Amino acid sequence: MDQRVILPVKPFGEAKQRLASAMTASARANLAKEMFRHVLATAGAFAAPATIIVISRGSEVLDLARTYGATPLMEQMSSELNGALRQAAEFARARGASRLFIVAGDLPLLCEADLEALAAHECAIAPDRHGTGTNALAWPSSLGFCFGEKSFERHCKIATAGGYEAQFITRPGLAHDIDLPSDLIYARKVG
Repeated sequence: MDQRVILPVKPFGEAKQRLASAMTASARANLAKEMFRHVLATAGAFAAPATIIVISRGSEVLDLARTYGATPLMEQMSSELNGALRQAAEFARARGASRLFIVAGDLPLLCEADLEALAAHECAIAPDRHGTGTNALAWPSSLGFCFGEKSFERHCKIATAGGYEAQFITRPGLAHDIDLPSDLIYARKVG
């Protein structure tokens, strides 16, 4: 089975806007960059770097992907996350991928064992720590995406409609993304 890891990443300067009350713009950009480096290095330990696709509108993001040996993919248009993922999935399928791993770029506690736990299943969803969002997927490439508010429930429905029984992977490294100031505090406690 041919598989690819897809990391969708906003330009660092546009990332983490909901942290504006707690951090300066440059601090948010640095945080986004460091979290992405961590996720990219972890993904590279899990899979061959050449099987990692980084999709972004940010040239700095794509340059960093190249230095890790990942495949950089410039977003075709200024789109939202699901549009970027559709583009990356089409790119991966055109190169023979039948299975995708979609991993958020803001998982500071992510480790290789988290990705291995996800990979142990044909179809798996890793919810955020609140159980409403989606932080990672092990996904047949034929299925669509529906990230955004309450995406966990929507991804469950997509899997079922596609004939798959999604497994739910709840591990600290997959569950703890950074969106709000309280997430920073929580990650420091458990990290």
